[in-house]
Amino acid sequence: MAQWCDACDRPVEGDVCEVCGASVVDVPRAPVPWRWRFFIVASIIYLIWRIYQIISWLAH
Repeated sequence: MAQWCDACDRPVEGDVCEVCGASVVDVPRAPVPWRWRFFIVASIIYLIWRIYQIISWLAH
């Protein structure tokens, strides 16, 4: 994945921007907050429950 030059606002392949000559450092990503993980897990559980309900409703 290419890095990003903030000065030129464009992707850069190496450690130095070819246009402006600024050095580009790889910015570490922030971890996903626990609230988003909880939301995703809760949504999956809800969808599984609703699929189970529609299948049992159709079976009767």
